[in-house]
Amino acid sequence: MTTFSFRADHIHDVFELMMLPEMRDVRRLTILPDPVFPDVEVELVSDMSEEALRRLIELMDDAHVIADTFRPCALEANPLQRGVDPDPLPRTPEF
Repeated sequence: MTTFSFRADHIHDVFELMMLPEMRDVRRLTILPDPVFPDVEVELVSDMSEEALRRLIELMDDAHVIADTFRPCALEANPLQRGVDPDPLPRTPEF
């Protein structure tokens, strides 16, 4: 069994993933809502491979946030950031 985690724009995206006919062998699913925004953080434990889960995510419409933040790790170890650098501004001002 492997632990996977990701962020989703909305809980309905998680439900859409879980309802796919190919989705199987999920042993545990934890969904943590954001207190302000509709985003949710998700951790699941499954016997499925990372590649198989990524293929399922690719089948979904508008699942770019899930695809960008999907990692084979526990939720607390996942930075949940999209792209290389979430802050495009330089860390120190350039004069």
